[in-house]
Amino acid sequence: MSRIIQFIKGLLAKGPDKEERNMINDLLSPEAQQAFYHMTSADQRHSLNVMKTAMEIVEHEALAASIDVDFLKRCCLLHDIGRGPKMNSFRKSYGVLLDKFCHDWSLKNSQKPSNNIFKDIMYRYYNHPVIGCNELMRLGMVHEADIVLRHHSGNTENLLINEKKILSVLMQADNSN
Repeated sequence: MSRIIQFIKGLLAKGPDKEERNMINDLLSPEAQQAFYHMTSADQRHSLNVMKTAMEIVEHEALAASIDVDFLKRCCLLHDIGRGPKMNSFRKSYGVLLDKFCHDWSLKNSQKPSNNIFKDIMYRYYNHPVIGCNELMRLGMVHEADIVLRHHSGNTENLLINEKKILSVLMQADNSN
């Protein structure tokens, strides 16, 4: 049922409002803004919701003094840029279904970009953290790239304590949205 609700929300999602755009402009460089706005409206809305939830977690757990809140916000906004502009609600639904019912095929066919729509969906479905990391590295956002790369794996190896907290908050917020 939650996946059906998620699908409907994705179809009805609207991009950022004026206040959110101002906040995005304050947090992200023009190049990073372009990457954010290159995502689908559904992914933009998802990322904004993840950021809102992350700020609630920070407030609830009194973490603001121990982490870089703006860094966390940037990671939230950019964590799914690897999905790109094609991963709309229908394609994400195909990805979920293919992963669930054809898992072995999906994994086998997710290793590289493809002109085949289903193989390309699975490539982005599984590899969007790596794709997003590479995009952020290209933009010079090395620390954000490291967190984005780990946002599904949860691997905290070689992270500083505050980076571990940021990754943890991002993952909690992402899982809630």
